[in-house]
Amino acid sequence: MNKLLSVLLCISIIILTGCWDSVPIESRAYIIGVAIDEYPPIPQVAETETESPNSIQEERFETATDIHSGDPLFAMTVQLPVIKMSTVPNIQGIGSPEPGTPKTWEITQVGNSFIEMSRAISTRTNLLPYYGHLQVIIISDKIAKKGLNNILDFFIRDHELRSRTRIFIAQGEAKKTLDVVPRIEDYSSIYLSETAYNAKINSQMVQWTDFGKAVQDIYADRDFLLPIVHSSKDEIMNKGGAVFKGDKMVATISGREVEAVKMIRNLYMGGVTTAEMPHCEDSVMALEIDKLKTKVTPIIEEDGVIFKIDINIKGDYSESANCSFLKNIDKNFLEEASEVFEDSIKKQCVETIQKIQNYGADVFQFNMVLKAEKPSYWDKVKDKWHDIFPYVKTEVNVKVDLK
Repeated sequence: MNKLLSVLLCISIIILTGCWDSVPIESRAYIIGVAIDEYPPIPQVAETETESPNSIQEERFETATDIHSGDPLFAMTVQLPVIKMSTVPNIQGIGSPEPGTPKTWEITQVGNSFIEMSRAISTRTNLLPYYGHLQVIIISDKIAKKGLNNILDFFIRDHELRSRTRIFIAQGEAKKTLDVVPRIEDYSSIYLSETAYNAKINSQMVQWTDFGKAVQDIYADRDFLLPIVHSSKDEIMNKGGAVFKGDKMVATISGREVEAVKMIRNLYMGGVTTAEMPHCEDSVMALEIDKLKTKVTPIIEEDGVIFKIDINIKGDYSESANCSFLKNIDKNFLEEASEVFEDSIKKQCVETIQKIQNYGADVFQFNMVLKAEKPSYWDKVKDKWHDIFPYVKTEVNVKVDLK
């Protein structure tokens, strides 16, 4: 009875007093984007803004950096939204800010421990850094080539960070992606995060961008792709992929090659592919793919394993460019066009497989197919799969049903 009374008393205190460790929302610094670059040098602002007050300020804080051990290895930039500068009118009715008013604050901190850098940022703002609404983690290609294991531990352990946070690889400085001032969005982090949704209609974008998925692949020793981003002053392009062997980036591939990987792995969500139009010089025809189904079958032979890849496509003949649209689209033409698309897609897949085999990174995850369908054979080769994969034979068959 005494224990029950004690529990009821505690509950009553909680109900009456509220959460003792709660933090008011206006006291939080909502970090919505993180960029990780190599140090030195400290990342610079956009080229058109060299020697700006912001860059001078960051250099001053760089010289004031005090860390517990070793020399700084990384520069972490966080993006904080300046809520009162948002385009949404505030409750006082003041309305939108003046054009050119900064809507975000990018703070760069250098160090060799990410939790230490995060806590050091709290010395430069009156708000408490909070990662619960983090949208993107952007990592420079220089860092990615040295390995993600070196930098992800803090983000894996932080209880605030969501596994659905998107992760991108930047060509060049990652900070420059945060510096982008979008035309149609207040914050570059949200702008970049939401581009990933367009993978449903553009097959040249990597569809798996979640931080949690990348961590799972690393822990399971699976090779994988992450999206590559290119940035200008007011625009970010999310196209192409970074090839990871283990946790290290070993190469980049084009959007067309990303498309082939998605076809082979049966991850195609939607998109358009083109081919040369028959009997019409210098012309192009487009196939809008409605449905794509791929079956990968491992076949054990005396000299190894061959993967039979059957790709079945249903789609619409959606455009002919640089050729008269009055041309008769009859059954014979559609059959001929289907064959052209089949040959084009097969060539695209074969060339992509050969290129990625040269990198030794099994982003097609043939090893997972082999493990699932030929477990006894997999047990014999699993310890030397990275040596076997570059020489694995494949047979690609494509069938296009065109309407």
